[in-house]
Amino acid sequence: MRITLLCLSIVALLTVCASARAQQSAKISRVGYLGGGNPRSLILDSFRLGLRELGYVDGQNIVIEDRPYNGDPQLEKSAAELVQLDVSAIVAQGTESVRTAMKVTNTIPIVIIVPNAAHNFVASLERPGGNVTGVGGLTADLGGKWLELLKETIPSVKRVAGFWNRAAEDKLPIWKSVELAARSLKIELDWLEVGGRWAWGYPRDEIARRFHSAVWRGADGLIVLPGVLGSVKDTTEMIDLAKKDRLPGMFWSSSLAEMGGLMSYGTNSIEQSRRAAYVLDRILKSAKPAELSVERPTQFELVINLKTAKEIGVTVHPEVLMWADRVIK
Repeated sequence: MRITLLCLSIVALLTVCASARAQQSAKISRVGYLGGGNPRSLILDSFRLGLRELGYVDGQNIVIEDRPYNGDPQLEKSAAELVQLDVSAIVAQGTESVRTAMKVTNTIPIVIIVPNAAHNFVASLERPGGNVTGVGGLTADLGGKWLELLKETIPSVKRVAGFWNRAAEDKLPIWKSVELAARSLKIELDWLEVGGRWAWGYPRDEIARRFHSAVWRGADGLIVLPGVLGSVKDTTEMIDLAKKDRLPGMFWSSSLAEMGGLMSYGTNSIEQSRRAAYVLDRILKSAKPAELSVERPTQFELVINLKTAKEIGVTVHPEVLMWADRVIK
């Protein structure tokens, strides 16, 4: 009997030791979170929520190396630090963050949280083909919706300047849906090609020249397609020009309405950041980014900036205000 109890005790002890060793050897995934955008904290919180839904607990089975975006030089330094830490993946929030992450590594998987420009960083949305995948925020038919909302908001609009970038449109031709909507709404379109600095390297004053050209040619509204604005400075310049010339503008991202654009209609960035956690989960379980399709958006939001409306002398139709998911006052 004593021998039997001794044997059982030894077996139990060995089992406990084996379990302890297994727990110690269980891999804790180290993941970098790079950059920012607006609103950074909400997007990061939503991403963490997605991780918790999948059973990840920061500090237990995953470690998030958070590197905020505090300016161009700091961003590249932060990205390099994540590479040196040999993280399992880099989650990049915002266009500048994605560009920088791609600059410092072509081997570490990059999960992008760029609700509006994912197609600019992959070979195709269906088969990205490199080390980048994630969540996108554009569909080709969104352009028509932008024009419809602009017309419904300001019925007097008859001639609209459309700013576009060839490199972006070659990958996702949004302009086609804009053209269809324009014909239906009897709106005259004035297309002006502008390249973001990251895509074309146009001179800084190119946006101003093209914008003033649109005004001289009688535009009474504008839409800006993704790929035109290559930096925060470009964006601020475009929004300031629109305010100065009292030109109502429709943008593709809520962050642009928050920065002073009149209105935006696009992906719900909070929901998309939560979905990014699911993409990361698949990569941590050995899926290859090159073969993971970029997720399409499922939720959209309309944001209207009433402060800008008052500044440019525009009265937003009450029915459109009722449709808005968010109104900035």
